[in-house]
Amino acid sequence: MNYIKLSLLSILLIPALASAHGPTPLKFDLEVEVSASPDEVWSMVNKLCSVKDWNESITECSSTGEGLGAFRELTLDNGEVLKEEVTKVQEDRKRILTTLKVEGGRVIKGMPIRSMGTFLSVAESGSGAKVKIRGTAYSSFEGKSPPPDRTDAACKAAVEALHTKTLNGMKKYFESK
Repeated sequence: MNYIKLSLLSILLIPALASAHGPTPLKFDLEVEVSASPDEVWSMVNKLCSVKDWNESITECSSTGEGLGAFRELTLDNGEVLKEEVTKVQEDRKRILTTLKVEGGRVIKGMPIRSMGTFLSVAESGSGAKVKIRGTAYSSFEGKSPPPDRTDAACKAAVEALHTKTLNGMKKYFESK
């Protein structure tokens, strides 16, 4: 009799456990070769608002503080503002982690995410540097049937487009020096 009760209970719990896993992390991993020394690239990366010089989608940048715990606000060409915090700096590995969290339910136009962690790293590569951007984002839509502009695919595409502009712009910046 206990076996039957246990079996029925497990049948009822399986659907609840299956839907309790939470949102899907959307991973991105992009890189570019830059014709500059890793130290030269890293010195620019450490200037939080230098990204404005590389990424054509960023029209304004302001920052408070430097290094770990610093904040920056990036204004995109569509008027949206992204607020990021520097949550990890590894000088010896030339790596920085910024974390973006969107305030309570706000949807960023053109970038439907609610949070994102982004590692930017610089490493030696031949006579130049390899710059890598990788991380994880989470979609702003938490239900089962998102509108087309808030699907996981739309979220990942928007994040990758922003970071690709950063990498391509960085490459162009150093090639023009």
